[in-house]
Amino acid sequence: MHSQSIAQDYFVLAVTENGMMPVMRKDESNGGLVAAGFMDLLLNNVISENKKKITVEGGLIKGLEHLSSLYDYLAEKPRTTEKMMCDYLMSTSAKIKQLTADIGESLFEKHAVTKEEGGLLGRKTLYVPVNSYKEQTIESLKACITNQKETSIQNVALICILKETKNLNQYFSKYESSELEKKLKELKQNPENKKLAKMVNYVSDMSAMFFASMVIFNN
Repeated sequence: MHSQSIAQDYFVLAVTENGMMPVMRKDESNGGLVAAGFMDLLLNNVISENKKKITVEGGLIKGLEHLSSLYDYLAEKPRTTEKMMCDYLMSTSAKIKQLTADIGESLFEKHAVTKEEGGLLGRKTLYVPVNSYKEQTIESLKACITNQKETSIQNVALICILKETKNLNQYFSKYESSELEKKLKELKQNPENKKLAKMVNYVSDMSAMFFASMVIFNN
């Protein structure tokens, strides 16, 4: 059923039916996975972020074990968000591969993905999202947009990261996309939703920064 961590739900919706990130936006999608893991740790007070510097505040909590490699990396020493993104998205980096494998394994244990062999020599393990699980996840997000379900900070973060990485529109009709824009605008303007509005702006700002750093690094 839906509602694991932001990173798990992002993985299910971003990974294609061949078990890989979309070819035309692989770097952005991998960046989104790092951003989603970052937000899981941040929203659960495992880490804090101030002036782009990340500090580990406590131990990794139950339910986020699939983010252990990201947590261990951040626990080594304080790092900036730009440094984190660059380290994870280097073409030779094993970090994004480990994060992807850990999240994939956690979803496999929950029967949300299947395992397949791929790669040039067939030695790479691919995690393919189960269609029914993917459908439940996106329907849950749509329910938040149409006010059929309470809008949580986690769902707002997930929607914004999917939107920033261009992995959301494929699941939405033009009407639903329009309703999403209205919903995000309402969250920003409604004084009763200050916490959610702050999250919309925060994730948008963080995502813009993440992907700007990717462009700089890749150039």
